[in-house]
Amino acid sequence: MTTTEISATGIHLRITLCALLFLSATAVVAEDDSGDLEVKGATIGRMGDPIGVDPNTFEFADAEVKLWMDNHLRNIDSPGRIYYDFVKSGSYEEGFSDSVFLDILKVNEDGSKDADLEFFTADRQQDARRDNLVGIKGNPVLVVYMQGDVYEMNRLTNGSWRYFQRRIKSAFAENAKIEPVTFEYDGAERTGEKISITPYVNDPRRRQFAEFAPKLYEFILSDQVPGKLYQIKTVIPAGSPDSEPLMEETLTLQSAEFAN
Repeated sequence: MTTTEISATGIHLRITLCALLFLSATAVVAEDDSGDLEVKGATIGRMGDPIGVDPNTFEFADAEVKLWMDNHLRNIDSPGRIYYDFVKSGSYEEGFSDSVFLDILKVNEDGSKDADLEFFTADRQQDARRDNLVGIKGNPVLVVYMQGDVYEMNRLTNGSWRYFQRRIKSAFAENAKIEPVTFEYDGAERTGEKISITPYVNDPRRRQFAEFAPKLYEFILSDQVPGKLYQIKTVIPAGSPDSEPLMEETLTLQSAEFAN
């Protein structure tokens, strides 16, 4: 597995708290009981995982770097709005569609962005703390989506959301698949990369949630679209390959408008 070596002390401290939840090692940042950030020794994860890493250097997997540490917003140079469409379908329960709006409010001198995020509407709206949207370089849609996903797994299975979070972290670090992909956006063919994981397929506790264990996660990233994130898709297949999936959720970039 190809990895990228990054100095632990050089990790950008503006990685949001949610992003830290999905890194295999939060080498420089932890959250104390007050919710404030402080620099501490390196540990695996942020929720008390017991394994330690060298605080001076740590090799993050390519998938981790691309999803949680890259400057996704580098190709945005003016304020504007990015619109994503979300659709949930499947045989397990009633589906719905909703919208996600990422507003770039300010482009800072160092290239970071101040933003606002409206993730779903009305009763389904997800919380995005304002202080986690100031001076950012990563796309916050990714982290809010994934935090919502582990809460959904908690709801569906009555299992701990932290357990599912740890399985996802391990999958990104150890066996994520990265492959080239083409897709259409704004009337033109684009190229990018698709990152895929199946974090529960070999889970030692999969019998406790066997119906949901085959869940597949796919992320399409491309420098050719604003904010780099084109699509997130999760699929829980049915028992028969010819049947409708138990659950399928897709968030897809629809449009972006920026000030001249």
